[in-house]
Amino acid sequence: MVADDGNRSGGRSRGGGSTYFMRLDEYWHWIDRTPCGTDREPMALGTVLLCRRTLLCSVIAQGIVIAAPNRLLAASPITLPASSADRRFAVFYEGGRIGTHVVRSTPVAEGTRVDTEVDMTVKRLFFTVFSYRHSSQETWQGGRLMALKSATTEDGESSQVEGAAIPNGFRGVGKAGPFITSAAALTSDCLWTSLILQQRTMIDTQFGGVVGLSVHRIADGQIVVAGRPVAVARFRLVTPGRTGTILYDAAGSWVGGKLQRRGSIIEYRFES
Repeated sequence: MVADDGNRSGGRSRGGGSTYFMRLDEYWHWIDRTPCGTDREPMALGTVLLCRRTLLCSVIAQGIVIAAPNRLLAASPITLPASSADRRFAVFYEGGRIGTHVVRSTPVAEGTRVDTEVDMTVKRLFFTVFSYRHSSQETWQGGRLMALKSATTEDGESSQVEGAAIPNGFRGVGKAGPFITSAAALTSDCLWTSLILQQRTMIDTQFGGVVGLSVHRIADGQIVVAGRPVAVARFRLVTPGRTGTILYDAAGSWVGGKLQRRGSIIEYRFES
């Protein structure tokens, strides 16, 4: 929900007119022509960076869901790869290791449970300038997200998200409030599958709600994984909470990347 000129603000005209929803094509044109980070210079971890896209993208995504629910809820369930979820990354900032990002999948009676654990801490001398802990459990069945439960603590501020499948979609609640989205929805923890690259929206597992997602292939290249060269495809990914470059190998497995958090770059290096 965004103003298209000076007479529309906060989704409602100053004269008391009706709510204005940006069309999908307008939204993605606006996303693509405004690189994140151009509004302000990057700042160090421990400070807050809100570019224009970060501030408005989640509001726009919620507007899209409300304006076109039938289109979203009519999506078909996604068939997820069976064995690509297990990932372990070391996370680096300014050349130093600051934590890990681990994804593990486990067969359960309800289908497959995918657990994500992220633990990052940045210290300066004896002071912690940034800390992030995130844990989530997703239950998948027949290529569809059936249940979600996550807990996040960032610099001492906690948030939780819970949700479950409903007949024509997925319903959840988080810090951002209740939400309903497509039965085929993926989450912000689903970087382990390259199918995330096909999405235009996803569930935010830190704050809840449905957020926008913009993905563009930028280059192919080669990195070293476990001592051997691996050909990779690079994709630029932009969401309200993440901006950066994600790497996938020829099998569609997530093998690395660099993400921007609060204006600083953190690097993911695949371990196993």
